[in-house]
Amino acid sequence: MRRGRAFLLLATVSLAVAAGPDARAAELSVDAPPACVDPATLAEEVGDLIGRPLAEVAGVDFRVRIAEMSPQKWRLQLETLDGQGAAGAPTVRGSREIDGAGCAELAEAASVAIAVSVRSIEAARSAPPPAAAVRPSPPIPPPGSPAATPSVALATRAPPRAVWRPSVTLAFAFDAGALPSASPGLELEGDLQRQALRLVLLATWFTSQDTVGPGGVGGTFQLALGGGLACYAPRWRRWTALACGGGELGPLAGTGNVAHPETGAVLWRAVRAEAGATVAVGPNTAILLRAALVRPLVRPDFVLDESQLVYRPSAVTVRLTAGLELGF
Repeated sequence: MRRGRAFLLLATVSLAVAAGPDARAAELSVDAPPACVDPATLAEEVGDLIGRPLAEVAGVDFRVRIAEMSPQKWRLQLETLDGQGAAGAPTVRGSREIDGAGCAELAEAASVAIAVSVRSIEAARSAPPPAAAVRPSPPIPPPGSPAATPSVALATRAPPRAVWRPSVTLAFAFDAGALPSASPGLELEGDLQRQALRLVLLATWFTSQDTVGPGGVGGTFQLALGGGLACYAPRWRRWTALACGGGELGPLAGTGNVAHPETGAVLWRAVRAEAGATVAVGPNTAILLRAALVRPLVRPDFVLDESQLVYRPSAVTVRLTAGLELGF
């Protein structure tokens, strides 16, 4: 399981409530690779499924282990423990294993499995003891009749619930082509990811750039924009690959460098395609890197005296983004 190549995160969430003199609140322990499972988030997801905080469930503990069996196979082991067993030590009252293609997938399956276990335990506690009854013997089939075929019930496991995971990214941006010179900028993003789908809303501001044309005429130009992206974002260990497409728009303004300057602005409209990746550096923190090609839908001409061309954006611009992503 490549223990030498993966660091294990061992976290225990103690969920304490006043449940009574002899009741003890549930404990959830998690043993999984870094950036895969946040114990507090897992406990919250279980609480959403059972309709109340996991801390209100008394007398039972849960132990979650997620480990890599091979490059394309992961295994979840969930153990249900009695709160106190012989000599005060917890005893295993149930165990189940689930295989999956990734750690994040099994983390979501763990919340469903814990919720099912809680409901089963509480149903067993609240059910009245069965009354003693004499079960009649089944009738003997007449000679020559075919034997009854026993029915087999197949238990199906509910698929893991897919949830939207929000994050915020603060990044540095770099553009070459939209303004007269390569321009650095700042970008703020809000992301939502569900399984391999990521939706991004962004706002970017680039520093102003100057240009001087023939005859010494020139201008100062600035671009601010907002945009949206839809990305295919599959996860593998700490890495998430990004393949995105979308659009952007915002004001592109130019001011002439003349004795009596005037400012003209147009609506920058463009489509963009980009690729990149994020790499997790903590349970809720990742580094983002992306590179994009941007195609403006309109290339406006900025002129002086209605005749002297000062600047026209490039037909294709290059955009680079690097930043820090914070998940919730």
